[in-house]
Amino acid sequence: MTAEGVYIPKEQDSRGINQFRPISLLNVEGKIFFSVMASCLTKYLTENGYINTSVQKGGIPGVSGCLEHATMIWEAIQRAKSEKLNLDVVWLDLANAYGSVPHEMMQLALRIYHVPEVIQVMLDDYFSGFRMRFSTNNYTTNWINLEVGIAMGCTISPILFVMAMEVILKAAEGSAGPANLGGGCSMPPLKAFMDDTTIICSKEDETKRMLRRLDDIMSWCRMEFKPKKSSSLSIRRGKVDEATTFTVAEQQIPTVSQEPVKSLGRWYDSSMKDTRRGAETLELASESLLAINKCGLQSKFKICKGKYIKLVTKFKYPGYLITSDGRCASEISKRIAMAKDEFQNMKPILANRNIRMVMKTNVRKVIKERDRCVGHRRRK
Repeated sequence: MTAEGVYIPKEQDSRGINQFRPISLLNVEGKIFFSVMASCLTKYLTENGYINTSVQKGGIPGVSGCLEHATMIWEAIQRAKSEKLNLDVVWLDLANAYGSVPHEMMQLALRIYHVPEVIQVMLDDYFSGFRMRFSTNNYTTNWINLEVGIAMGCTISPILFVMAMEVILKAAEGSAGPANLGGGCSMPPLKAFMDDTTIICSKEDETKRMLRRLDDIMSWCRMEFKPKKSSSLSIRRGKVDEATTFTVAEQQIPTVSQEPVKSLGRWYDSSMKDTRRGAETLELASESLLAINKCGLQSKFKICKGKYIKLVTKFKYPGYLITSDGRCASEISKRIAMAKDEFQNMKPILANRNIRMVMKTNVRKVIKERDRCVGHRRRK
């Protein structure tokens, strides 16, 4: 299998090679074949309970992974704050996640989950013969064997990555007990969305033990975490404890007090509030409604866009409907309702009587011309 590779930027103003993500452009026939295999493999894993969706929420159809993952972590933080509990939350960033998974690790996962041997052999042949090359404006590289990692752009790659991560998570989950959230509620100590792994523990020693266990497993897999891109939040009796820090890969993990962290679209900082993010979303909704009002669309299309803006704000601001005071949510809804009324009150262009008369006259002329042509053909 050969693939043309292209680099797409991970962020704005990307310059270095580390700021780009390689994507493999594969033939359509191969994509269709492996998408069918991926669908069958996913169904096999979920129906047999091999993927714990309470922990891993990425790459599984029918699971609102991103929103559910972020909401559950935020809910745990809010409960620890309101119930005055102890809680440690550590967001871990995996270095070159897709590009560092060993092929042996994927084969191990296939064997552990009892995938038929014919599928194991087929995937082993597929990745062992996988070659790529990359092109820029100035040059094209030679063909390179994919000796480690999976190809981004291949339809079978996501579920294979989920399987490999599931092996790692299962090996580490016994290092800590469920996090106590009060009121008889608890949460598994590990949460994952593809490669975004989050540790949630009620005891500091359990958090450190979990970090050591994950670090050892990653070293065994020849993978590693990026401490500088990771972050931690420690809550003691409902308040942020800036003195508590953690380490991974023999380096200290920054705290949210030092630098806020963004995980799956949600920001976390030492205030443990959504006020600032709510204000940003309110500003975004207001600017978008003004832009819609200034455009030259008819009223019904403006109303349609207004509904779209409301939908976007829900996803951009995942605390939209569950803010502590509800002010942001109600204010956004109120402004959208006001804009909708304004859009409806605007008269469409055909409401002008003179324009309507011109349109009717033109329509009559077209009909007469059509009838004249039809009659001329019949006489012939």
